[in-house]
Amino acid sequence: MDFYEEVKSCLDEIQGEIENARQAQNREEEIEALKDMLDGFMRGTQSVRQHIDNFNDRRWRQ
Repeated sequence: MDFYEEVKSCLDEIQGEIENARQAQNREEEIEALKDMLDGFMRGTQSVRQHIDNFNDRRWRQ
């Protein structure tokens, strides 16, 4: 998957979990949506960090 597609996918997932948290009927559903939202943030963060590391590796090799 292309980097930008991966980031877009994470953002779409986070947006969906925001809606799930808003529509939660009880505390457990809200907590589950927040956990899923955090997972999306973490995947996005890792993807961006890896992209930056790859960029820096290419830059310093030249």
